[in-house]
Amino acid sequence: MSGSTTRRGPYAKTAQKRAAIAEAAFAVVMDVGHAQLTTAAVASRAGISERTMLYHFPTRDHLLVAAIEHFESTLGGPGVGTLVATGGDGGPASPEEFRNLIDTLALRSPGEDKRLQLQVALASAAQDPGHPAHEYFRRHYEQVTLDMVTLMRARQAEGLAHPDRDPERMARQFIAVWDGLQQHWLISRDFDLAEEIREAFREISGQNALEARAAVQDLLARL
Repeated sequence: MSGSTTRRGPYAKTAQKRAAIAEAAFAVVMDVGHAQLTTAAVASRAGISERTMLYHFPTRDHLLVAAIEHFESTLGGPGVGTLVATGGDGGPASPEEFRNLIDTLALRSPGEDKRLQLQVALASAAQDPGHPAHEYFRRHYEQVTLDMVTLMRARQAEGLAHPDRDPERMARQFIAVWDGLQQHWLISRDFDLAEEIREAFREISGQNALEARAAVQDLLARL
């Protein structure tokens, strides 16, 4: 038992140090923006030598990836997965609950320009398989897509998404539109990001078509 504890000790300390550096990197990003981040500034914020920090994160790009991972794992709040089962009975959220959750996810972006700028910049760099962000975004999109597919299927079962549309295709399209809208908003800032994301989901999931059909059926029933 004691030998096992001894082996775990160094790993735990390493994990703690890496977490502290990632937290410091994110703090620097939020202070000055990712473009102004330096290895010296992160080391100073973490309270360690630059040489020690570079042992754990050998390049500035590794630090930027660590910063976005820190946000996602500890500060990100509700993600796409939260939308899957948030109703009072543990099932899919009601239309009102779903609207509020979409607003929460979308509205966190305008108030966190520097974090969003970092995410967009890393997503672009991640196209290079050799970049440190490549593996992070591969995992990120894999998980987000799985969550969104689950969400689409749940909403189809509840009659809140078009039953004839492929959940995987809807998931990919919505994620792509969401990413694109965020990047567009960073440049122009001339539209309501939350409203655009919400409406994109309604269109892609077929919710608008279902509501239009229901309205026509209601009208015919009244004639």
